[in-house]
Formats: sequence, C-alpha cells, structure tokens
Amino acid sequence: MNTDPKTNPENPFLKFKARSLIISCLLISLAVGFVLGLFAGFSRFNPKDPIFVPLIYNLTFILLSAWAIKRLRYLQLDLKRLIGQLPNRYPWLPTLGIVIAILLFSLGSGQLFYYALSLLNPSLVESLLNQKTFYSGSETFSPVLYNLLMVFTFLVVAPVTEEFLFRGILLHRWTTKWGITPALIISSILFGLLHANIVGLFVFGLMMALLYIKTRTLIVPIICHSLNNLAAIGLELASRSSSTTESIDTLTQLRTYWWVGIVYVALAAPWLFMFIYKSWPKQSSAMPYFTDTDAIK
Repeated sequence: MNTDPKTNPENPFLKFKARSLIISCLLISLAVGFVLGLFAGFSRFNPKDPIFVPLIYNLTFILLSAWAIKRLRYLQLDLKRLIGQLPNRYPWLPTLGIVIAILLFSLGSGQLFYYALSLLNPSLVESLLNQKTFYSGSETFSPVLYNLLMVFTFLVVAPVTEEFLFRGILLHRWTTKWGITPALIISSILFGLLHANIVGLFVFGLMMALLYIKTRTLIVPIICHSLNNLAAIGLELASRSSSTTESIDTLTQLRTYWWVGIVYVALAAPWLFMFIYKSWPKQSSAMPYFTDTDAIK
C-alpha cells in the first residue's frame, strides 16, 4: 500500500495547486470590485463609502472558498474529513488561555512594530493608527448596517474562510509538497503578510495551524479565531470610548507607551513557546485529513 503523501493517488492535494488558489483570489476580488463599482455607479452610491470594504472582503473570501470546495471535491476530497469533528468534552479552558496569550502577543508585537515603523515613516503609522473599524454619523450611508456587517465579518466570515483556506487547504497542500515543517512556516508567513501586524499574525497563524494538527478539527481554530477577533473588537470599542474623554495624539501615545509592547510580549511569549514546543509535529506526522485513513499513517 502506498503511504507516501507525495505519490499516493488518494491524496486530493497532489493535483491541487496553491497558485491556482492565489490567482483565483485575485480574479474574484477584481470581479467583485468591478461589479460593486458598477452597482455604485448605477445606484449613485458613493464608491468610496466604507461599506464596500467588508462587502468586497466577504464576497471575495466566500466565493473563493466555494471555488476551492468545488475544485477539491472534483479531486475526490471529503469535506467532512477536512473539517473534522470536535472531540467530546474538549478542554476549552486551556485553549482559552492560549487565545489570551496570542492576543497579548499580537498587541505587544503590533505596538513594537508600529513604534519602530514610526521612526522611519511617522505619517504612515499615524494614518494606520487612526483607521477605524466601526463608523457612526455621516461617515457611511448606513452606520448600523456597516457596523453589523463588520461584526459579521470579524466573528463569522473571517474565522471560517481564513481557517478553511490557510489551515485546511494551503497547509495540507504544502505539507504534501514540502513536508509539514516548511508548510507550517510558509503558510503562517503568508497569513502574516496579509495583515498589518506581520509578526503577531505570523505567530497567530502558526498557533492556529498547530491547534488544527493537534485537535484534528478546524472547528477549534475557527472558534479561537472568532474569540480573538471578538476580544480585538472589545478593545477597540473600549479605546474609542476612553479617547472621547482624553484627547491624546495616537502617535504621541504610541511613542510614550512603547514599553507596554515589551511587557505584553514578555508575558505571552513563554506560554506560546511552551505550546509550540509541545505541539510541534514530527516530520512523519499525519495531517488531520489523513488521520483516520489507511492512506497515510
């Protein structure tokens, strides 16, 4: 029996190419942007209205996930095996501790990254720091609809589609091509590059991949991803409410309290490194999709 994932004909990721996923993402995003642009022109909506940002993101990633599912099913992929089942009596308390550690590390590394970048390009950092997730008043044609759409994006669409695409598909594909260690690192680097906080989101992606491999189900990283985003939303809303009573320039605040980033990283790093050390898979370890099959052991 052929047990090599690189030659086993039962492995659906042998013929699936990551570049086709990336190219499809670009084409779908361009098509979605074009269609929404036409809609804005015919309906006299402002094409620069912030509501088009989550609309483009949601439609792009939902359509991309649908395309990937269709393509992989053509290659005989079993979607239920890829997603996996949540174990009975799963220990959520330790996992919640991991989510808190990831959040602290992301906050700390992001603050240090922006501080270093502010020394080179302060205007860029100031514009990034002043970007808002939620809007009110006349900033968008329907603040309620926009804010509800953003909550749906952060808590549902982003966790489900990103975990499915990065951990479910790319991690399996690149493990088949290069092995499990390069796949973990490269998929996490790509995930980090697609976000503003590159280092923090690289570690986030790595932790989600290890959780997927350890639990053998995408449900756990999806829930952790959603909880992380929920905490980020809460922190932003809290900071916005405090900024209404205390007017401090964001760049000045960053440069004054840069040391807080070191504290956050120092608190989180030992827990994250311990989890990575204990959870790092062997090169011969089976990926979740192949755990309960005779194809790969």
